[in-house]
Order: sequence, then structure tokens, then C-alpha cells
Amino acid sequence: MALINAQDIKTNTSLGGNVDPDKFMHLVYDAEVLVLEPSLGTALYNKIVADFDGSTLAGDYLLLYTSYIKPVLWHSVYASYLKEGIILAQNTGIYENAPDNVSGANIDNINYVAKSAQAKADIYLDRMERYLCDVNIPEYNNSQTNDYDIDPRDVDTLSGWYLPKSEAYLLGYPIKSFLK
Repeated sequence: MALINAQDIKTNTSLGGNVDPDKFMHLVYDAEVLVLEPSLGTALYNKIVADFDGSTLAGDYLLLYTSYIKPVLWHSVYASYLKEGIILAQNTGIYENAPDNVSGANIDNINYVAKSAQAKADIYLDRMERYLCDVNIPEYNNSQTNDYDIDPRDVDTLSGWYLPKSEAYLLGYPIKSFLK
């Protein structure tokens, strides 16, 4: 089950209300796994998903969900949809989605709006990570129990890019120096 629904995305972004949820809801899981889980870590991500599915989110977990997780997902999904929404893959082939009597948006404008949406998600991610450092959430504070789970302290994300902290360098400088 997705942590947000189609109406949440439509209400909190400029995505049109008549856009078919089938066109963008598949992007929610991608945003959860590729953007959210690296920041939360696998243990906390799994806890949030389990509590959400069981309708038992409460306390710091509920605050984390409502104040940070939802906005990260809204903006990340919207940014992804802007980049992918122009292409339709159907039984008869792959097409550009362009209604009659309408001119399509310039790709530079689409990229600008998508980057703006992802920047909003990044702001919420940063705030969420600072919040997590200030509260005592065991699934975040304790290290992961195995080698294949993601430890949130070993990862940085930048506009959806996965950057392991131990290897994150840009122009010969640690990426952390660019993120502050």
C-alpha cells in the first residue's frame, strides 16, 4: 500500500485534478524506495510502512509522517511525473501525449518545474533528517541489523540521486561541503 494517495498529490502540487491516477501512482513506490528509504534507513522505513498499513502511526512516527514524509512524496512523485508524463506506453506502441489544439510545453520549462518540485522535496528531506537527529526514534538511531539494509547515516540524497557518504565527492571535494 502506498503511503500517500492520488488526491494527496493532486491537492498539494499543481498536478491537475483530472490526471488519471494510473498515470502517476506507480511513481509513489519508486519515491518511497529511492528517495525516502535512504533518508530514513530500512528499519525506520519498514516501521513507518507497517504502522501506516496497520493504522497505528502515533507520536513521533505520526509527526514524522504528516510533517515530512508526505511532503517529500508529494513533490518527488510530481517531479517524476513531469519528466515521464509526456510519454504513453500502450498496447499499440509508445507515443507522446499531446492533446489536439494544444502546444506541448518546452522541455526546458518541464525540467525547470520538475527541478523546482524536487528541490521542495529535498528541503523536506533535510528538515526530516534534522528532526530525526533531535528525537529518540530507535529504528533511526540504532544501526541496521544486516549488511543489505540501508543505514541512513551512510547516505545523502540530492534531488533524488543516491550518494553514499563514504564515496560522495564532487569536483574533488566531499559532497557534504556542497550540501551545507
